[in-house]
Amino acid sequence: MCRVDRCANALAPARGHCGLRSGARRGSMVRRPNRMSAMAAPRILERTCRTVLVLVALLAAAPAGAEPARVMEMRPVASSVMDGNRQEFFIRFDRPIDHYGSRLEVVRDGQVVRTLAARLNAAPEVLFAIAGDLAPGPYILRWFAKSWRDGSVTEGSLDFSVR
Repeated sequence: MCRVDRCANALAPARGHCGLRSGARRGSMVRRPNRMSAMAAPRILERTCRTVLVLVALLAAAPAGAEPARVMEMRPVASSVMDGNRQEFFIRFDRPIDHYGSRLEVVRDGQVVRTLAARLNAAPEVLFAIAGDLAPGPYILRWFAKSWRDGSVTEGSLDFSVR
C-alpha cells in the first residue's frame, strides 16, 4: 500500500503513485478525473468537422426541386353527377402519399363546406375519403397530397355536382 508521505508523484499530492488515497485499500480505488490529452481535442474537432461535411454533401446530393406526385387515376371523373347520400373520392398517385399530411376539401361558392380526412387504411399511394349528405348543387373537390418521400405537396381540383 502506498502512503502520501512516501509518494514522489507531484501531480496528485493527495494520492499515492498507485492512484489510491493515502490509507485506502486496493479494492476501494477512487477514479481520477478524465483529462483530455492535448492531442485528443484536435482529433475530436477533426472528426466532428468531417461528419458535418459528409452530412452537407449528402444534403447537397439530394434533389433540390423534387418532382411532385402525379395523379394516375381519379374517381369520380370531372363534371360527374353524384347521389346526395354518399360521395366517395379516390385519387391514385404514382408514389406513396403521407395520409396525415394530406387533405381534401369540398368547396361550394368559394367557401369550404367540408374538410375530409383521408382514410388511413387506404393503399399508400391512394387518397380516399367519403363525404355524405351534401345538399344538391355544384361543388369543387380540392386536394393537397403530401409526398411520403420528399414532402413535396401536389394539389389539384375536380368539379362535381350532387343531385
